[in-house]
Amino acid sequence: MKNKLYLIGALLTSVCFGVAGCNQSSSVTIVNGYTLPEIHNLTTSEAKLLLGANIYIDPIEVQTSELIEGRILGYRNNNVGDVVEKGSRIAVNVAARLDKSIALSDSNIVNYITELDRITGRDSTNEELCTNAGQGGTDLGIPFELPDGRTMLLYGDTFSSAPMSGFWNSNFMAITSDEDLTDGLQFDELVTNDANGMILPFAQGAHQGGNETDKSVEVTKIPTGGISIGNDVYIFYMSIRYWGVGGDWRVTYNQCLKADDSTYKSWSNVESLRWNEDELYYAGQIYPFNDPKDNEHIYFTSIPGGRNNGAVMFRVDKDKFENRDEYEYLTSKNTWTKGDDGMKKLNDNPYFIMSPGVSEPSIVYSEYLDKYVFATLKGSNIVFGVADNVCGPYNETYPVVSSSDFPGLYGGFVHSKFMDSDGQRMYIQLSRWTPIYNTYLVEVVLK
Repeated sequence: MKNKLYLIGALLTSVCFGVAGCNQSSSVTIVNGYTLPEIHNLTTSEAKLLLGANIYIDPIEVQTSELIEGRILGYRNNNVGDVVEKGSRIAVNVAARLDKSIALSDSNIVNYITELDRITGRDSTNEELCTNAGQGGTDLGIPFELPDGRTMLLYGDTFSSAPMSGFWNSNFMAITSDEDLTDGLQFDELVTNDANGMILPFAQGAHQGGNETDKSVEVTKIPTGGISIGNDVYIFYMSIRYWGVGGDWRVTYNQCLKADDSTYKSWSNVESLRWNEDELYYAGQIYPFNDPKDNEHIYFTSIPGGRNNGAVMFRVDKDKFENRDEYEYLTSKNTWTKGDDGMKKLNDNPYFIMSPGVSEPSIVYSEYLDKYVFATLKGSNIVFGVADNVCGPYNETYPVVSSSDFPGLYGGFVHSKFMDSDGQRMYIQLSRWTPIYNTYLVEVVLK
C-alpha cells in the first residue's frame, strides 16, 4: 500500500513540475520525478526494497548512539518529500557504532556495548539535581514502573561526598519520564525532604557496627526491587547486619514497604510481607517481576545475602499480593508449593532457576529474542541468562560487560522501559566501585 501511495505522489508531482501554472517558482523541470519517502530507522536492505529501482542509495556511516548500527538516520542532502529524478543516486546517513563501543566477539547474542554517560554524581547527566540533594556517591538504581507510567529508580547506600564519605543515607529514590536513553538518562526529580531539600530515604538503616551472627544489629537497608499493582506501589529491601569480604554479606530479613501516597515521601511496612532469614534463607534479595505474558501473577526471583548462591523463584496472584500465605514457591521444574511447606522445601532442597553464583538480579522479556533475559553478575562479568519461560532455568548465559573494560563493576539492571527496537537494544544501569562509586548507563545491542 505504501509503495502505491509513493507512486501516486510521484506521478502527481511529475505532472505538476512539467505543466505551467503549478505555482512553481523554479525553472527546473523534473520530467520523471520520484518523491523521496521516509526511511528513518530502516536498514539499508529495507530501504532498497522500498525504493526499488527508483533510487540508488549511497550509504555514509555516521558515528552515533541515536540508532542501532546499520539503521538509516535520514537523507544526507535531501529531505523526505523532495522530488528527484528516478534512477538518481542519493546519499543517506547510516548509524555506525561509536569509536568507544566494545564489540563482543565471544558472545552469541550481544553485538556491541557502549558506555553512554554517568547517571549519578558529579560529571553525570543529573549532576546538579544530585549535588543539590546531597548525592555524591551511590550504587544500584533498580528500575520499576510507577502507576503514572514514569520510572522509579532505587539506589543503595548513598554518601554526600564521593566516593564513600560525608553524610550516609541508606538509600534514595529518583523518578524519570525519560524514555529516550540514546543521550543518557535524565531524572525528573529525586524524592527529598521538604524541610531541607535533601535526599529522603524510604527507610533509614540503623548504621550500627556489623555482627555476623547477632540479628539484633543492623548496618543498612538496601533496596532489592519494586513494583506497582494498580495504584499501589511497593518496595522490597534487605536489612544487612554484616558486611564480609567482597561479595559476602548477611541479610537478617527482607521487608516489603507500601507507599502511603503518590509523593513517595512516606512508606509503611506491609506487616505480612517479611521474610526472615531463618524462615527462607533464599529470600534475602527479593526482586519482583511483572511478566507481560501472565496477567494473573507477580513473579519473584530471589537470592540470599551476597553473590555466591543460586536464584530461586516464587509467585502470587496479583489480587492476593499482600497475603504471604498465598505465595507459591517453585520447588522443582513445573512444581509450585504454597506457603510454609514451599519455603521448607526450598530450604531443604533448593531448586535454582539460575545456578550459583548470582548477584543482584533483574529480569525482562525481549520481543526481539522472544525470550526472557536474566541479568546478573557472575564472577567478574555481567551476563545475560536467557530462557523461553519466565521460570527458566536460565542455563544459557552470555557475557555482556567485562570487569576488564569496566573495573569494579556490579549491578547491571534491565527493565522493559530501558529497551527499544523491540528489545534488540537494552540499556543497563551499571554500578562501579572504581574509579568512582556511582552508576553508569551502558547501551547493549544484540546481534
